[in-house]
Amino acid sequence: MKTTAIVAAYNEEGTIADVLEALTKSPLIDEVIVVSDGSEDATVDIARTFDGVRTVALRENHGKGYAMAVGVANATNDTLFFCDGDMYNVTEEHIRSLILPVLDGECDMNIGVRDRGDAANFLHLKMKCGPVLSGIRVMRRAVFETVPVQYQSHFKIEAALNCFCARAGYRQQQTIIHGLNHVLKESKRGLRDGLHARWRMSREVVLVLFDLYVFETWRWTEPPELPVAEYDLFE
Repeated sequence: MKTTAIVAAYNEEGTIADVLEALTKSPLIDEVIVVSDGSEDATVDIARTFDGVRTVALRENHGKGYAMAVGVANATNDTLFFCDGDMYNVTEEHIRSLILPVLDGECDMNIGVRDRGDAANFLHLKMKCGPVLSGIRVMRRAVFETVPVQYQSHFKIEAALNCFCARAGYRQQQTIIHGLNHVLKESKRGLRDGLHARWRMSREVVLVLFDLYVFETWRWTEPPELPVAEYDLFE
């Protein structure tokens, strides 16, 4: 079985090279796709320096979920490894621990959860205190396709993947990832803009959780079509 790594990136010039170096060296990954979500920095230029990496440069920002969907549309494999462009210290051990459970048939979606210490890990994963909303996850294409189009946008996608994976009867598990870090929004965008971005993300996640599990509007609303975006493709 072959695996496609999809990196949805927005202004990640500081970390995208480290992520791509780890992905392109892994024997478990056969294809790497970077979807630049309207980046205004050197993200696209850096991605294009890696041989074998396909770069999709969206001309406008459409949100993380949309960028992930574009990556899926361009992927040739049925096992998909989604990872963030702002990670650093990515190792082959991290990649193997995420991909192998899916390739070996242990689960249909494996969610990578950054280590936060024994107590926090226990409360989060064992006691189910809060949703598991990591953007680092491996899944079969069929799992992604369970998500209605209206949830394939912005930061709705991760909560929606958890919800519809379970409702479709697919198996999911979580893997704690040790030593993996990422750049905080406040560091990338500055304190004010970073806090504002975090607020918008948190607000969207709370609203979509109510929508998915309380109101369940997906049961009776007609799903829209994803908007058509203009992009440049670099093979």
